[in-house]
Amino acid sequence: MPVVDLMSGFVAELRRAGLPVSLTENLDAMEAVKVIPIEDRDAFKYALGATLVKNSSHWRVFETIFEVYFSLRGSQYNIVNATDEQADEFWRDEQDQAQMGQGEGRGAGGGGLEALTPEELANMLMRALMQGDQAMMRALARQSVARFAGMEPGRPVGGTYYLYRTLRNLDLDNMLAKLLEANKSGAERQMSSLEQRLTKDEYEQRIEQFKKEVEAEIRRRLVADRGAEAMAKTLRKPLP
Repeated sequence: MPVVDLMSGFVAELRRAGLPVSLTENLDAMEAVKVIPIEDRDAFKYALGATLVKNSSHWRVFETIFEVYFSLRGSQYNIVNATDEQADEFWRDEQDQAQMGQGEGRGAGGGGLEALTPEELANMLMRALMQGDQAMMRALARQSVARFAGMEPGRPVGGTYYLYRTLRNLDLDNMLAKLLEANKSGAERQMSSLEQRLTKDEYEQRIEQFKKEVEAEIRRRLVADRGAEAMAKTLRKPLP
């Protein structure tokens, strides 16, 4: 869909949600998207926000609608048979490291993501969280939704249900304790109380970020299935 058409629907939905977008502001936003590539999502989002949002209390509504209308689209977001080359590469790296110590194994061509056991997926996620690897967290969120959410085209189920199914299978409730224990075991010296607190806060933040990536992936798939306008309608809430 052309960006101009997306912008038209986007601005219309902002107005339906209660944001006061004038004609002049709409034209300013149209001018902004001519010079800022949509591929640069952060710059694109903040450029639109600067032209269309006049009240800071409206930002959350703007951000939600933006994620619906400008969610990533393409064959990689098909609900069935979703894949991710980056996660495949990460998996191959894991297998290469394992073979260095074992001399044999399933190898890089051992099935990729489809061959992952739940335990292997959990280990990959733990490593990504330990390292703060946001790119890999996004890739694993995509794989987790593809595997655990049980999404089917046309199924009249809300995103909350899919989020619950995905997070339940990942057992994130116990992930924080595992991260802290792994960090403690690998520390060269005993950490102070402040260092322990800061480490805990950092891991909690990374886990929350991963949950947001899972939510975003579910939302992208629902938009691909139902369309941006229908999805935005289900998320519409009164302004604060």
